[in-house]
Amino acid sequence: MHDLVMGTIERHALARSGEALWVAVSGGVDSMVLLHVLRSLGHSCHVAHVDHGLRGVESAADRAFVRQYCEQERIPFLDHTVEVYSRAQADGLSTQMAARELRYAWFRALVDGGPHTLCLAHHLDDAIESLFLGLLHGLGTRGWRSIPYRSGPFVRPLRDVGRAAILEYAHAHGIPWREDISNRDPRYLRNRIRHELLPMLEEWRPGVERTLERNTVLLSEMQGLTQRTVEEALTRVTTESDGSQRIRFEVILKDGIPRSLLHELLRGKDFHPDVVVQIVEAMERNSVGARFLSGAYQVLVDREELFIAPREMDLPQWTISSPTEIPVGAPLAIASVNASDIDPEAGQDIAWLDLERLTFPLVLRPWRSGDRIRPVGIAGTKLVSDILIDARMPRIVKDRTYVLLDQERVIWVCGHRIARDARAGSNGTNVLRFTWNPKGLH
Repeated sequence: MHDLVMGTIERHALARSGEALWVAVSGGVDSMVLLHVLRSLGHSCHVAHVDHGLRGVESAADRAFVRQYCEQERIPFLDHTVEVYSRAQADGLSTQMAARELRYAWFRALVDGGPHTLCLAHHLDDAIESLFLGLLHGLGTRGWRSIPYRSGPFVRPLRDVGRAAILEYAHAHGIPWREDISNRDPRYLRNRIRHELLPMLEEWRPGVERTLERNTVLLSEMQGLTQRTVEEALTRVTTESDGSQRIRFEVILKDGIPRSLLHELLRGKDFHPDVVVQIVEAMERNSVGARFLSGAYQVLVDREELFIAPREMDLPQWTISSPTEIPVGAPLAIASVNASDIDPEAGQDIAWLDLERLTFPLVLRPWRSGDRIRPVGIAGTKLVSDILIDARMPRIVKDRTYVLLDQERVIWVCGHRIARDARAGSNGTNVLRFTWNPKGLH
């Protein structure tokens, strides 16, 4: 055991020889063995124990057990109690996820103050179980990684040690521990994998644990390779001023990992994994206009590009009473300037308008079907919809285009065209500079 753990520590640079370490100790056999092994290897250990309060008197007994052991062995001990149920209810999390977030928040505070490395007791069987959890939950290539040896300041020296070896070591060295009966609760999928699936696989094919161990290593390496390819592709994602993203089909399809790339692009946006397959098929069929929605986001297949943007349910509108009274949240700024400040090269997000030609209050709202403007350079009027078509605006961006009006007259298609009868000239005396900031919509 000592040689195996030392080899893991050295191979993955988890800790320096004799380095002082935090050790997360629950009182279970895994963490008690981890603490014993690290001390045997010459590390000065500081114990961190979290009381989640999920098992009533049992949780309190775990804390008392770990404290007593540390006092007996003269090991620095620190404990912390977290309010899991309150956090879960406040943030809409499962109790397991809330407990994890609270636990790691405290661990981060500990390592910030030093020692700067904290050891966790995840082992080989945990990694195999996590691999199955990732596959069953559809986590994509991130699920292949299973449990890493290091996550920032958190390291796992027992990552190559199986549960059987841990129990054997505990018995051989007379290490006490406490049993957590929740580890057998069939309501948790991990427990069913541990106590039902893996024993069944072992019965079907004796020695399968070693095969699964090799597979976790191979899949972790494959995940690293895939992730590097994905990250390179992500450098070619264009982010628009309004926060939407676009990426060309050829970038997604060319490396033969379109689903992996889309999983990363859509991560955290609440799209079902089946939607990833549907998006790839829509790109391959060139189904222009195909649209995919989650609760808060939308994906649009548009010509040769894919667009991803927040989904706007009800876009707001604002009334601007005067040049100096801009409503809170309006994605627009107004400044009084000199005619000499007019810069024709300032870009389409800047409009130079003549105060004498405007009638306040102005209204800033999303464009509507039938809106027309008298744009500079055209004798008559033109539909705003035609202006956006001419600009080859993707549907996602077009749907969130705003117009500025005075008395129902469109004076600016924001970010696009200005009305000729509102534009400020070089001889104007009351010039207003309007700056469009669509990021303010998010």
